[in-house]
Amino acid sequence: MELIPAFPDGSAVPPRVLAALFDRRFTEAARPSFEPGGQLELSPPPRASVADLVAGLRELLVHAAALAASAGVTLTASGTDPDRCCAQVPLRLTTARYLAMQRQFDRAGPDGRRMMRLTASLQVAVDLQRGPAGREQWLVANLAGPALAAAFANSPRLDGASAGIPGARTRIWQGIEPSRTGYDGRHLDPADPVGAYTAFASAAARLPIPEAAAGAYHLSTLFPPVRPRGGYLEVRYLDAQPPERIATAVTTLAVLLLVPTARRAALELLQPGIGRMPSTRPGRRRGRSSSSWGRRSRGWRTPSGC
Repeated sequence: MELIPAFPDGSAVPPRVLAALFDRRFTEAARPSFEPGGQLELSPPPRASVADLVAGLRELLVHAAALAASAGVTLTASGTDPDRCCAQVPLRLTTARYLAMQRQFDRAGPDGRRMMRLTASLQVAVDLQRGPAGREQWLVANLAGPALAAAFANSPRLDGASAGIPGARTRIWQGIEPSRTGYDGRHLDPADPVGAYTAFASAAARLPIPEAAAGAYHLSTLFPPVRPRGGYLEVRYLDAQPPERIATAVTTLAVLLLVPTARRAALELLQPGIGRMPSTRPGRRRGRSSSSWGRRSRGWRTPSGC
């Protein structure tokens, strides 16, 4: 879960300010880290049930808010920074990784900077099952993405004003080069999911830093809506959620991906839309669901300041 910190005057908060407040109990439970724009990320360990996970996360959110308040900082659970443009939010993590990533994203336009500095998400990790069940999970997690992102959209403001749509964060992701994000469905192939993702990863340009020569590191620089992470799937397309909606969002994903009858019913509804798009892989066809990520809506306001 990612949160957007701000001082009372609306100014951005350097990560060191919050990091200095973390006590041992919070650090061990939340495993906190920071995103490039200073967003606070909480990464609690896996839990055996959704109820346990949600209860633990709510406790962490209360703890985080109390720690932040002691320095006059508020933490906002929103998919986009509601008050600032990225010119007001400097790149806080100036490592070679993030500088190279910013340069790479800049080639396609300003949305890469917006994503890095202004967005926050609720990422849900779900155990990946073996065999056909895992294939079903992968397809449902991806194909249900547009509907779930819309249902849980929580980013109506950007650049200090109305974005004109409830899901500005999703539109930002659609504006980033698809060779690295897969928001055009290029990483999906129901007949060969492993081959499709391998082709997607192989085609993406490696960041011009030494670490990117390693395959595992290169995979960490890809940001599809759902990212395979060994024994689990990392669902990345949900906006950061207010505490009262976290349980619904996580439960919805858990049911769709872990309950066989629900997963197969969802696949029956979603899979007929696959195959409508020509493949970037020779001899293959890829596709996306009829409720695809699609293109930017006409109501999208192009923000300034990046």
